[in-house]
Amino acid sequence: MTNPNQFMVVQGNNLDETQLLGKFVYYSLGDVLVDKAEFENICNVMDFPYSGRRISVVDAFRSATGRVMRRVEANSRGSQEIFRIYCRDNMHNGQIYSRELVRETVGLSTNRYEKLANVCYDRSKDQMYCNIEQNDPTVDVAQLCDEMEQRFQVYRNCLGRSQIDTIVTHYLASLDALPISIYGKLYFVPRDHMHKVDLFEDFLEALNRANRNDKPLIVNSFFVADDDKQREKMTAEFYTLVRKEAQEYQERAAYLINNASQSPAILERWINRIRELEEKKQRFEALFRKQLDETDNEFDTLRLYSQELQMRAMGLRANKAA
Repeated sequence: MTNPNQFMVVQGNNLDETQLLGKFVYYSLGDVLVDKAEFENICNVMDFPYSGRRISVVDAFRSATGRVMRRVEANSRGSQEIFRIYCRDNMHNGQIYSRELVRETVGLSTNRYEKLANVCYDRSKDQMYCNIEQNDPTVDVAQLCDEMEQRFQVYRNCLGRSQIDTIVTHYLASLDALPISIYGKLYFVPRDHMHKVDLFEDFLEALNRANRNDKPLIVNSFFVADDDKQREKMTAEFYTLVRKEAQEYQERAAYLINNASQSPAILERWINRIRELEEKKQRFEALFRKQLDETDNEFDTLRLYSQELQMRAMGLRANKAA
């Protein structure tokens, strides 16, 4: 079949890989929230690459307080009033992170704000607490404070969408996956790596079963036919991605050179990244069966930067050894 943007896809499992260009993969993490220990167990059981992920307690505090929102409509003196109750940042004083629970009264010309409570996290004591400033007729402030503290206990032990998205994005990058610009989470995985897509799908389905929130995770994939039209389309997508990456690498290399970086490890890391990007370009040239000449200028510049970084790294290591 052909999708609305005329990418030809092929359905079926018993297909000749030589007739395929690769696979499209799309997914949505929804509002995923998975216990960290359970997440690590899923990765271990499935042998899914995972090098650990630290949970920021401060981020957990902000997420837990940010999730508590209410919208209340009430009649007051014969008129309808609308109130919004939510948390907003207040201050950060040393080890104390403070947010304030406010009631916003929606007005025609301006909104009025009243503080209902201070919600704080003390890093030195690893403790969250609420100081109620005033009771409110529209909501139970004490109940909202309890809800935030309960959510905090959950969030501090769970991985959320941004953290899991970073992990799965790194996995897709290891497959040389190209993000397709016309979609949100749509990737093209080239033929040499498409057998690993099954692990990716199984992994997200396992996370869906472990998800503590209601919105489901979505994942699917389909094969892409290997013909001139599809190669042309994917070549255009590759140009967009690799030119952007090459320009970012140029900027980073220029920054290191202009600021006379004294770390040979950092210089060598970017030398390796430049080499890996050029190797990726060569793999896609073999897949698309054409020379990707339109990015030659970017890669010529990158090679010059790489040579300069190499000379500086060698000089720094020689000075340290002397």
